[in-house]
Amino acid sequence: MASKTRKLTNIRERKAAKFGADRKNKLRANGSTAPNLPLNKPNANEKAQAKAKTK
Repeated sequence: MASKTRKLTNIRERKAAKFGADRKNKLRANGSTAPNLPLNKPNANEKAQAKAKTK
């Protein structure tokens, strides 16, 4: 039977590998930027300029 230390080390290694694989799969599926970040939305200044043009 393996020692408790070796079992724990093995469990930690497998857990780290699983989390790494999960992270990579999520990146592959969704990309590196969160889908709800307002990167392609106009900022306040752009909104004010657009509003001024329409008046």
